[in-house]
Amino acid sequence: MSAGFSNMLKVLALVALVVGLGSCREHEQGRPLVYEQGQYGGKKDTPLTAEQDRALELRGRKQDF
Repeated sequence: MSAGFSNMLKVLALVALVVGLGSCREHEQGRPLVYEQGQYGGKKDTPLTAEQDRALELRGRKQDF
């Protein structure tokens, strides 16, 4: 192998490494990779306000035949 070819191969390997590491998005870091069946792993819902709860109750009553 010539020295020029060896250096070019090293540069290409370095570029591939930099591109590979740079393509990891920050918001994808730390996400779960293994999921448990029947277990919700997301964030907890925020509780409804009294006004939202009342509006939902009234909306449900409109659907009662």
